[in-house]
Amino acid sequence: MKYRNLRYTYNVIGLAVIMFLSIREVVGLLLSFAPIENGSVPYIAITMLSFVASCIIPVITMENMLGLHPKLFRRADSINLTLSGAYNYLLILAAGLINSLILAAIAFTGLKFAPRSITIPDGAVAAALYFVHICILAPVLEEIFIRGYILNALKPVGITFAVVVSSACFSLMHSSLENFLLYFACGLILARVYITFDSIFASMFVHFVNNTMSFFILYSQQRVNAVSALSLVALTNIFVLILGFVSKKQLDKRNFRWKKVLVKDTELSAKLLHISKSPIALTAFGLLLFFAAYQSFHNLV
Repeated sequence: MKYRNLRYTYNVIGLAVIMFLSIREVVGLLLSFAPIENGSVPYIAITMLSFVASCIIPVITMENMLGLHPKLFRRADSINLTLSGAYNYLLILAAGLINSLILAAIAFTGLKFAPRSITIPDGAVAAALYFVHICILAPVLEEIFIRGYILNALKPVGITFAVVVSSACFSLMHSSLENFLLYFACGLILARVYITFDSIFASMFVHFVNNTMSFFILYSQQRVNAVSALSLVALTNIFVLILGFVSKKQLDKRNFRWKKVLVKDTELSAKLLHISKSPIALTAFGLLLFFAAYQSFHNLV
């Protein structure tokens, strides 16, 4: 093969993923035994700090071991960025709908998964901390880690390879095999946004829009009756549908051109298999699969 050997890079990325999983799982295990109520302010604060550490420490490791210094924080046109946020959120909703249809089809085989239940705390401080965690820290740190470092580290092998592998990592890190396609599609969408704007601010913004919309819909649903909740979701989706199409039209009028993230790559399969020669990368992939399968197994109805 003509592309240069990146076994060392694969292993460093694998080490970074193992660090992420180790911090997340160890802190989660300790919290399960600690006399701290789930959803309380101390619980959320500790979870937030562990999430920051689980993303920042791997990034620093990759920065030092790979000598990777990506220029992530370039300015982006604010109008195009805003229109992109609405349009790409619509694409994420479409991916969610397709994923739901797939899960409904799988349910006919007798394999049913319970919906992932997330409860937003009632207290104002706890709810605010939860918002900061889900809607600010997650978009910022996940984008820097996944798109900013993993994707950029793999670019020498090819843009398609880098996008596919980083999106697969993004999906598996959410520990949900039943929703793998949804998170993978989100990874592809966010990668396209980042590559098009050549700024991590762009993918952070789309990520922020998605998580914030989900937060406020869930927050409202937990505080109204079933009929009102259904009406809220329906009205929100109609609003997003209209806004998304209008945004796409406006982007077209501004002659905005999306860059492709998936191009023909005849060696893609061979490149993916090439990772198997990197033991640390293989270990990381195995751990990602294990934790995803473990969570999905416990989510079976």
